[in-house]
Amino acid sequence: MPTMPTFRRIKIQATVETQAMLLADDKIDGALGELRDKLKQLDLAILSVESTEPPPIQPPETSNDDPWLI
Repeated sequence: MPTMPTFRRIKIQATVETQAMLLADDKIDGALGELRDKLKQLDLAILSVESTEPPPIQPPETSNDDPWLI
C-alpha cells in the first residue's frame, strides 16, 4: 500500500529587483502599481518597497593610443 506524502504549509519570501528605469517623479507610483498588480496575479504580495538610485554610468576610459581620439 503506497504511503501518503507529507505536506507542510510554507511561505517563501523573495527579493526582486528591476532594471534601472528613468521615470519622472509623477510616474513612479504608477510603475509600483503595475508591479503590485502583476505580483497579485501570481498570488504574491509586496511587503515593502525600497527605491534606490543606481550609480551613474561612467563612460569608458580612452587612452592616447585610441586612433579615434581627437
